[in-house]
Amino acid sequence: MKLGIVGLGYWGNIILKNLESLGYNDVVICDKELNTKLYKEKYPVVQDYQELESEKVFIITPTSTHYEICSFFIDNGVDIFCEKPLTISSKKAEKLYQSAFSNDAMLFTDWIFTYNSHIEKIKEDYDNGKLGQIESILMNRLNLGPERYDVNARWDLAAHDISIIQYIFSEKPVNIKWMDYKKQQHSTQDDSSLGLIEYKNFVATVNVSWQYMKKVRECVFEFDKYYVTWDDYKKFLQYEDLTNVSYPIYSGSLSYPCSSYKEPLKKSLNAFFSFSEEEMFKQKKLTIDTLKILEE
Repeated sequence: MKLGIVGLGYWGNIILKNLESLGYNDVVICDKELNTKLYKEKYPVVQDYQELESEKVFIITPTSTHYEICSFFIDNGVDIFCEKPLTISSKKAEKLYQSAFSNDAMLFTDWIFTYNSHIEKIKEDYDNGKLGQIESILMNRLNLGPERYDVNARWDLAAHDISIIQYIFSEKPVNIKWMDYKKQQHSTQDDSSLGLIEYKNFVATVNVSWQYMKKVRECVFEFDKYYVTWDDYKKFLQYEDLTNVSYPIYSGSLSYPCSSYKEPLKKSLNAFFSFSEEEMFKQKKLTIDTLKILEE
């Protein structure tokens, strides 16, 4: 199977290494700024993505380029793995999906946290009723860089958190408020964003920034039966049983329900290679719902 990678920056290199580890070595690389000498001995290199002749293509380029590049490959019936977010317009995303269904092409958006073992466990226990009803969510995604030049922190970072919320709960918000701002005035785009997303029975607060000196990847889910803390940076998932707890002091028994952790990117890549039209239809809903919340 011949594969193509468009964009071999930081994340593109990680994609390439993971493809190699999965046994996929028939790869053509496209990157206008690539030092081709480093790759030509092992992989064919082209400068224009329209020169790629591949069965499946990985688009790991700036968000502002996704729509144009995806459209080209979909029109040619090529299966696509696209870095999140698919676009910064839900209407353009709808057009891409419509075209993909019409051209018998798979369109896969890499919402990588939907393949995270801890997030999958939270969803499983929410769906089976163990956790009870969700009451509030607090999400912090903070780090120093990398700075983006075509989208702000809401689209770059909060996209992850909104996709997680929609993946687990799949509800439509009743009220959405975003405050985008520059923590550092020299930033090209708004480097920080605070979102307040109100649903029928719970509220989610999303705090993101790429101008924060400490790396933080923590989410707190408050259910009526359990208090769930997930830290992706520390690879940590904790449940606190709220049965017979005396408020306002939390003193419930603790448990750590996810004994095994699998690398989410490998799971995402494997999902792409076995992606079906039915699965694409489900992922379309997640993608469109997430983009609509981000573009409010």
